Amino acid sequence: MAISRDWFFILTVAGLSIFLDHWLAWLVAVLFIGVMQFSLAEAILHEAAHYNLFRSRRMHHWLQFLYAWPFLQTLGDYRAEHLNHHQHLMTDRDQTWIDYRLYGLNAKHPNVFYIWFIKPFTLFPTWFFLRHGNALLNRATWLPLGIFWGSVGVVFLVLGQIHLLLLYWFTPLLLVYPIVNYWSEIEEHYNALSGSRSNLNRIVNFLTHNEGYHSVHHKHPSIPFYNLPKAHRALTSDGGDVSFGFFDTYRQISIRRG
Repeated sequence: MAISRDWFFILTVAGLSIFLDHWLAWLVAVLFIGVMQFSLAEAILHEAAHYNLFRSRRMHHWLQFLYAWPFLQTLGDYRAEHLNHHQHLMTDRDQTWIDYRLYGLNAKHPNVFYIWFIKPFTLFPTWFFLRHGNALLNRATWLPLGIFWGSVGVVFLVLGQIHLLLLYWFTPLLLVYPIVNYWSEIEEHYNALSGSRSNLNRIVNFLTHNEGYHSVHHKHPSIPFYNLPKAHRALTSDGGDVSFGFFDTYRQISIRRG
């Protein structure tokens, strides 16, 4: 249901944009589709990495063409890195901690204002996604990703609609999705006293399948996304590290500790 919802949103918004045929509609579509790409490539793929979507573990791998391959990811690569993240949270063996170094957050006095508000719009997230954040960096993924994207490319070429693929898929994938993912990765752990931070903003959690309930997820990773709000209320008695939105997150990550 969650997967079909996201694809329905993507296809509907793209269709409306094509129908309206106006630059503002194109812009809104690219921005919204980028958010939905994050929802699929991070929230849904993240659930698949914990085998929380289906009863059958194999099904998670069989359906990669819906939430991994379209985003230049594979479940195997994502799962290995993510489980390592859980096991070695915020240590030198955690990819998130390594990413923070590249973001500039591990400096003695990081310019958090620049990193949060300005750096996302310097094409740094795009560079980071291409250089560090996709499965093509692993040659073992070239065959499945090549077959998938080769097939998609042929279909759009035969239909004479390759421009639609570039506008409504690769533009948000390279320019919008990396920014959303960049903000999310910083929000989830940086400067969090407990190690993880939750974002309880209702719009964020509606769009991303409760991806914001990150603190309780780290404590109980087997809880599926649809039960995370209930789990947060029941299991996080002290509230933990909690944000209520974009600017509240900035306030928290900019606090100097120690």
